[in-house]
This record gives sequence, structure tokens and C-alpha cells, in this order.
Amino acid sequence: MRRNIFTKSRRRVVLRWLAYIVVLVVVAGGAYAYGRSQSPAGMSPAEKNGLDLYAQALNIVRKHYVDQKAVKPKKQTYAAIQAMLNTLGDKGHTRFLTPQEVKSNERGLSGKYVGVGIQLEQKNKKPVIVAPIDGSPAQKAGVRSGDVIIGVGGKSVKGEDISQVARRIRGPEGTSVKITVLRHGERRTFNLKREQVTVPSATWTMIGSSHVADVRLAIFSNDSAAQLKKAFQEAKSAGARRFILDLRDNPGGELDQAVGASGDFLKPGSVVYIRKDASGNRKKIKVSGNAKPIQAPMVVLVNGGTASSAEILAGALRDDGRAKVVGTTTFGTGTVLAEYSLSDGSAILLGIAEWLTPDGDFIRKSGIKPDITVKMNGSQPLLPEQEKSMSKQQILKKDPQLERAYKVVLGAR
Repeated sequence: MRRNIFTKSRRRVVLRWLAYIVVLVVVAGGAYAYGRSQSPAGMSPAEKNGLDLYAQALNIVRKHYVDQKAVKPKKQTYAAIQAMLNTLGDKGHTRFLTPQEVKSNERGLSGKYVGVGIQLEQKNKKPVIVAPIDGSPAQKAGVRSGDVIIGVGGKSVKGEDISQVARRIRGPEGTSVKITVLRHGERRTFNLKREQVTVPSATWTMIGSSHVADVRLAIFSNDSAAQLKKAFQEAKSAGARRFILDLRDNPGGELDQAVGASGDFLKPGSVVYIRKDASGNRKKIKVSGNAKPIQAPMVVLVNGGTASSAEILAGALRDDGRAKVVGTTTFGTGTVLAEYSLSDGSAILLGIAEWLTPDGDFIRKSGIKPDITVKMNGSQPLLPEQEKSMSKQQILKKDPQLERAYKVVLGAR
């Protein structure tokens, strides 16, 4: 009887081991084939040695680890890919996406998704909230740009990258999640309900009875350039003669939308940003020759939540001299991401280039420095929807950065 039990157990181990070998061969073979397809010489000796070393470690774990139920090939593979990407030094920007995260990312760029409404980035090895989405559960609860997440669901996130933190925050619509953040050394906890979040890409309102329009761009989704153009045209038709473009807490998004939006303000052929690739080659990305820019004085508002594509637009307008930039230094996302799909529906978001402002300034980690620095001193940025029911005096009193931008745009020509 004992022999039969041993035989069955051994058979299960052998079958599991054969399955693992198949997975390993597929992974290794796929990696080798991909390497062959990218270079006539195939994989380098160092790359082959690295793959062999990983296989050795994998074999040891699968042969000798005490809890065989915990040995899960896909989970190990995903973790290995993420760990590899982390060694590149672009942690939190360059990253791995599971098939579910790929779909979530696509929904976010479409302007609709289920969540609490926050954009995360890795900064100083910590998961930092770049910005809460306008009208989202996080924004309504008082979550702010710059908040550092230290706990999710009552458990610490220490040692986790943003992909792991994001997975813990996500969940089914209608459920809740508790998020603990650190803000200026003070712990704050928010109980957020996961909801269908619709990102209003572009909104606007007149500042009181003045002829100055406050136009806010909340994110660079798939049609943001068209939405922004429409918002400016509507404001102009309503009597606006001067504009404030509010990019505060805009976490970025689609790069081509930032280039398209630049054409609303810059002359055809103007440089939007400089792209520096892995070989060090630089290419100037310019405004389309068909662009028809709006001719009106304007000012741009930015803060620490202004990131990625929003920084590109702000930097282009600043360096061109088209608009003064008011606020505080931006987040500092200086790499251009490209998405590479993998065979199981997962993907790698890889920083394939670095971008510089038209004047050649690197902004990675340092951010865009405004022409005029104005701090909020504890106040929260006002949104156009909030301003509609307020007088000019009330608006300017509640938002110091908007007040300064208003004064600057009045004196602009």
C-alpha cells in the first residue's frame, strides 16, 4: 500500500516536472528565436549564459522547494520579466503588464475604466500618486498629487513596485479599498469605492465675467487633441480673448496627442520635443505643416502632478515663447514608452527613447521648471466645473496659482 502511494506521488512529480520542462523550453526557445529574429548573429554569449543561469536556478527551485504547490511557472516568469526590467533604472515607467493590465491600460486611455482614479509612478523607489483623476473617488476623497502610498487594505506595500501596488488597488466595481498615504510626513487613510471612472479630457469655463477662459486638460487620452481644440473654440465663441491652459495633475498619456495639441498653439514646423534614441541619435519632432494655431495670449499652469505628455506640451510652449508657465516644477517623466505585446496577451512598456525640450533640456527626474513659481500653500487646484458657480473674486482667492496666471495673461500680448 505504501509503495502504491509512493508510486502515484512520484508519477505526479514526474508529470509536473515534464510540464515544467515544456514551459522552460518554450520560454527559452521563444527568447532565443526572438533574439535570432532581431539580430543575424543571434543571442550574445552573455545572453545565453544568463538564460542558462536562470534555467539552473529554476531547476533547483522546482526540484527541491518544500512547497511544490507554490511553484507556479507563469507567476515566476512574470516576476522574472519585471525584475529584469527593474535593472534598467527606469523603474515605475518601463514595466511589465499582465494581460489584465494591458486591457485596463487601454480602457484608461479610452477615457473610461473601473477604479479609484489615481495615476501611479515610481519615484525615489516609492509608489507616488502623480495625480487623482478629475471627479474620481480618489479626487473627491481628498487624495492629492505627491501622496506616497505606504499601505493598501491595511497592509504595507514596502518592497513592492507600482505594478504590485496597482494590482492590490484594483478590483471589481462597487467594492472598496483602503489606501494609506504619507503626505509631508503625516499618515492619511482613505476608504475608496471602485467605480466606473470617466475621464473628462478637456473642460472649460470663463473666469467670472472676464474675457479670460480657464481651459483644463485632465489627461492625454485617444482624442484629447480634438477635445482640447473644441474646448478652445467653444470658449472663443463665448467671448474668450485670453486663455489659461491648466495642465496641473495631468499625468500624460498618448504622446501623439501631445504633438497634435501643440499644433493648436505653435506655428507649423515648430519643434515640440527632441527625441534621443538608444544610440544617442537626436530627432526633432515638429508641429504638422497643416496646423492652424490659435492666435491669443495664453499662460500654462503646471504642478508636481504634471507628467509625461503634459510635460512635453508645457515644455514646447515655454521654450517657444508662446506662453509663460506658472506653478511648481513638474513630475519629471523623461522617457518615451513603446508597448511590445507578448504571446499570452501580456506586454512590456519599454522606455525606448528619452525626450528633451526644444531647447535641449533633459527633464527626466528634474521636471519642467516654471517661468514663475507659485505654491498652493495647502489649497487645492480649482476645476472649471467648480468655478462655474463662483465669482471671479472667489475663484482667484481660492486658487493662488490660477490667480497669478490670470494676472500674467492679462499683461500678455
